[in-house]
Amino acid sequence: MWNRDLMGMGILALSALAAVVVVPLAREYADFRRSWGLGRTAALGLTAVVLPAVGVGIVVATPLAEWPLLQWGATVAAALGVYSLAVRAVEAALVPERASHSR
Repeated sequence: MWNRDLMGMGILALSALAAVVVVPLAREYADFRRSWGLGRTAALGLTAVVLPAVGVGIVVATPLAEWPLLQWGATVAAALGVYSLAVRAVEAALVPERASHSR
């Protein structure tokens, strides 16, 4: 019985993860395809930049290991910042006129 409860919690956790992480990344992928005119591989590659961004966030937040909540917040904030900077840099390279108007 306990294993069923644990499995149900795992499914719930995966659903929450999908809602918080996967759905926005899928929207980002679709936006790269639609707005930027990127092909599937290029849009997927640009969306996948989130993985090294999370890695940077983990490294930056490592000194905060004694405070898990603060460490998690710093990891997320750093990952969002790095991902945003990377996407803006690619945008500036691909569509210079749009990047100059967004400042």
